[in-house]
Amino acid sequence: MKISEMDRVRLKKWAEQRIPVHARAEVAVRCAVRGSAVVVTEERAPWDGVGEWTSRKVARLRHTDEGWLVDGADRNGRWYPCGHLPAVPSLDEALTALDDPRHAFWG
Repeated sequence: MKISEMDRVRLKKWAEQRIPVHARAEVAVRCAVRGSAVVVTEERAPWDGVGEWTSRKVARLRHTDEGWLVDGADRNGRWYPCGHLPAVPSLDEALTALDDPRHAFWG
């Protein structure tokens, strides 16, 4: 199922609200949409101010017939299904699952 334009706007707003204004020069959260999946990444500025920003995969949200499924990323950036998280009917509920400290998406 393709991700709607309304959900794309919701994702952009959610990502912008994750980082306080004073820290946005150092860290960012991005959501990349491809087909029926959203890849959430955390990006950080170089610690010494020289070079490129680094990016770390945080989660992948997949829109299926059953609802939204959440996958985690291992240390090598490969996806694994979060089988303990059931499919949820809305994007907002999938995003809420990312904030649960028991799932440790943010490290």
